[in-house]
Amino acid sequence: MRNLKRLVVVISSIFLLVGCNDQKIIETLGLMSVMCFDKPSDATEGEMLVTSRFPSFTEETSSKEITIDTVAYSKKDAERKLSAKTEQVIVNGQIRSLIFSEDFAADGINQVIHSVERDQEIGSQVKVVVSEGEASAILENIPTESTGNYVDKMLRKDAEQFNVPYSDIHHFSRDVLDDGIDPVAPLIGIEGGDVVLKGSALFKDDRYVGKLTIQESKVLLLLKGKVKKSDLVVKIPNATGYRTLYFSYNHSKPDAKVKKKGTDINQIDIHVEMVGSLLEDTGTKMKGDSTIDDKELEKLIDDHLRDEADRVIKVLKEKKADSLGIKRYVRNAVTYQEWQSLKKEDLIDKVPINVTFSIVLQDKGMLE
Repeated sequence: MRNLKRLVVVISSIFLLVGCNDQKIIETLGLMSVMCFDKPSDATEGEMLVTSRFPSFTEETSSKEITIDTVAYSKKDAERKLSAKTEQVIVNGQIRSLIFSEDFAADGINQVIHSVERDQEIGSQVKVVVSEGEASAILENIPTESTGNYVDKMLRKDAEQFNVPYSDIHHFSRDVLDDGIDPVAPLIGIEGGDVVLKGSALFKDDRYVGKLTIQESKVLLLLKGKVKKSDLVVKIPNATGYRTLYFSYNHSKPDAKVKKKGTDINQIDIHVEMVGSLLEDTGTKMKGDSTIDDKELEKLIDDHLRDEADRVIKVLKEKKADSLGIKRYVRNAVTYQEWQSLKKEDLIDKVPINVTFSIVLQDKGMLE
């Protein structure tokens, strides 16, 4: 019994010592949660301005974040230089987001993405994000002491609501390597001192070439694949300004057909079926108005979405960014020999794309 008590005391002491040592180790580490990439104002070729933020544990405070930056030629070079600017040992295992400015991303981001992928300390779910203006400015406008968590939760929430595309380094690299589609990433910016989701960043290979608004991003996601649940604000001009419909849909599924004659691709038809509810209609004359016609409302939403889809496709064609995966549709519809003989880079630009919608209103909410 006495020996058992001694064993318990020894084990407890070990755990206490380990806990103390862990605390001391944490205090010496700079756990990076986000890295921002900008172009230095007087940069030579290949230079990047890298900014990061991490918690600094001191006797005065246990969770104060500090921001440091450096000019470097690569991500690993930046980590070494950032570490030289603090008494803490910089570690990158907690990085959640890579934020690239539009200027930086326009030159291509594969170098950074590949470096992150090769780093065994970093997970594959690190988000790829593009920022309007300087990426480092995003850090200055986040109202929290947990920057990485804030950006990560914002992106995850809006991706789950199908407002913006989900893009981590794995998804981004996969789409860059796939000859049937170009990558898309979330676009963030600053409005009135707040960090907000602005829409989608369009890429041609790994180079940023353009952007879509939030509303256009929603339509892009409808055309790309199945959407589980989201909503749309439909604004229709009328004599007094706009009639606004709030359409919540819980099911949508696109179907694409490639029309070809011989080896020529004549047209691609994309049809999207949507089922949902009308939760608001500013054109309703009175509460409980029973004269609202489902077919009329369905057509209004249908016409609006076709206009939005045409606008999105026009942007993609202008930027030659195949964010829809048009090349993938064609690749699946032709033989291997036909695919190899096609000028793939011309498909998104030259092939007509016709989009139609089929809207079904299950109910009109409290309007019923």
